[in-house]
Amino acid sequence: MNHRRFLTILAAFVLLETTGCTFSPAPSPDDSSSPAHSSAAPLVQEGPIRLYASQNSDGVYHHITVEDEKTGRSRGYDWQTVSSPGYEPLVYQTDLNEDGEAEAVVITTRGYGTGTYITEPHIVDWNSTRELDVQDPLDYTRDQVSFSILHQEGKQIVQARVPGQPAVALPVNTSHSAELPQFGSVIRYYVDDHNKLNAEVAAQMSDGVAVGTVILQYGWQTGALRVEDIKLEAVAS
Repeated sequence: MNHRRFLTILAAFVLLETTGCTFSPAPSPDDSSSPAHSSAAPLVQEGPIRLYASQNSDGVYHHITVEDEKTGRSRGYDWQTVSSPGYEPLVYQTDLNEDGEAEAVVITTRGYGTGTYITEPHIVDWNSTRELDVQDPLDYTRDQVSFSILHQEGKQIVQARVPGQPAVALPVNTSHSAELPQFGSVIRYYVDDHNKLNAEVAAQMSDGVAVGTVILQYGWQTGALRVEDIKLEAVAS
């Protein structure tokens, strides 16, 4: 799914506000208000990679097991992902740590709702079955992107800027407000056509409307996946 398709879906989340849709977060791992159920069939299978969940409570799958059908290797992880249809985990196989062997990349959905969609990446190194560290996209975005209001020909224009890149004008009506966009409610991970991990972070107004998107691309640096490229785009008004 490209970022323009993603922003169309985000706009649909905002429209759902009139139906009373709210954020549906995953409960904490020790939530035991509902009985646990084992999953006999895999939640997802992509090639030889299968995902199983040992619990499904309050609309959330808990304790995910990743299994490589080809090699027989498997391990359970204390992950969570919503169980709503259409929000199944995404699974990729690609070499992100440049060791010559493909890792299992699992993208889970932590929560979704009106103007909100947050996913989490889990990269399993099969040599050690440990998870690789991924730099936080929200901290990086907030550190790199700044906003300002300019006054031109009697109008207020909101600009977003990344160091070393041209400023981008955002489609924000600030005629009667000094509100600036915020980050944090929409974070979407995916693996692109070049087998790179990416994260998209939306710049949103207080009503949940996305006015810009920050696209981060990760690379392997000093033992972790860190942001190596950042792009900022305005949403078409």
